[in-house]
Amino acid sequence: MTIFDVYLVRHGQSYGQTSTLDDMPPGCETGLMPFDWRLTPLGQRQAALLGESLAQTPFDMIFSSPLERARATVKAVIERQPRPVPVTVMRDLMEIGDYGMESVEEFHARALRAVNAIREQSPVGARILIAAHAGFNNLLIGAFLGVPMRENYFALCSRTRGFRASSSLTRARRNGSAYGFAV
Repeated sequence: MTIFDVYLVRHGQSYGQTSTLDDMPPGCETGLMPFDWRLTPLGQRQAALLGESLAQTPFDMIFSSPLERARATVKAVIERQPRPVPVTVMRDLMEIGDYGMESVEEFHARALRAVNAIREQSPVGARILIAAHAGFNNLLIGAFLGVPMRENYFALCSRTRGFRASSSLTRARRNGSAYGFAV
């Protein structure tokens, strides 16, 4: 039985990915919190292309990191949706490091909180979009699957990346009391 369809996306390219603190152009940080980078022109184009590609995919709900780069990506998707879509901004969807100093245990607990909140708020059969960050998306998939903390964190930190940071469609299914993902 399909519980809900999850479209997991990473934000478009941000200035934090392309510049060092010494060569940042003026205005590339929002100033709302440290390391809250705006999208570069390429990132804006990537977000617009994502919005175009999802224009015929009506979402029931959208969950977003509060960071500008994720919210700008969500805005580009919403502008192309055929109907209004409720957006829930979740602090727990922030990338590691952007949230502040946290232990491995706290990072994993945050991913679990996000997963539980998304499950609670998403009706059966819903099509949802989650816009977050590459490292956190890896951990989020592991949390949805119930991967134990140490294995999930290892996959996040591994050069081989045990999980996919984003995918076009991830279908959550329930088999008894367990959840699984089909990518």
